[in-house]
Amino acid sequence: MKMNLIRLLLFAFAIQIVPLADAQPADDNHQADHVALRALRERVVTALDNQDMKALTSCFATNFAFTTVTQDVLTNDAQVQEFFDRMFHGDGALITSLKTEPKADILTRFLSDNVGVCYGTSIDTYTMKSGEIVKMNVRWSATVVKENGEWKVAIAHVGTDFLNNPVLDRVTSFWKRAVCIACSVGIVVGGIIGWILGRRGRKNPA
Repeated sequence: MKMNLIRLLLFAFAIQIVPLADAQPADDNHQADHVALRALRERVVTALDNQDMKALTSCFATNFAFTTVTQDVLTNDAQVQEFFDRMFHGDGALITSLKTEPKADILTRFLSDNVGVCYGTSIDTYTMKSGEIVKMNVRWSATVVKENGEWKVAIAHVGTDFLNNPVLDRVTSFWKRAVCIACSVGIVVGGIIGWILGRRGRKNPA
């Protein structure tokens, strides 16, 4: 009787262990994929740091959607190029360079052999045209797909806390100063014009 009970317990224990043993090697099947995805992340980082939009867009899938930290949605190569030209080189651009340091919170979770999802954080360092250095904490998420045996970014979303955004604070502060200066200049110019017109009126009475 005691022997039968021991066998029953061992059988129950084996039933519980087998699924765990089967599940364990599942991630091992994706080790090469994890290595390839880390390399993809490094290519994206290098492209962003160097403002190399051709290299950046080569990391995207044929059909992609990239939501930037400004919440612009870019879906083709031309939009990516235009966005970064406007951000760094446009007439109203206040930023000259960006350095990004993304870290994943999790290993990529594979929905299938050709689709995976991941998310994490990043410390982005902006150099303003004024020379000021500003660091901003952001969160990101990404969906990756394998196309022709190569991993690509299909969907990427970058977001930050708009209530605690040092870059936005600098931009807002800049425009506030610009408006104040414009108002001050307008008042001075208006005063000068009024004074000139007043003198002319006294010299040429009706």
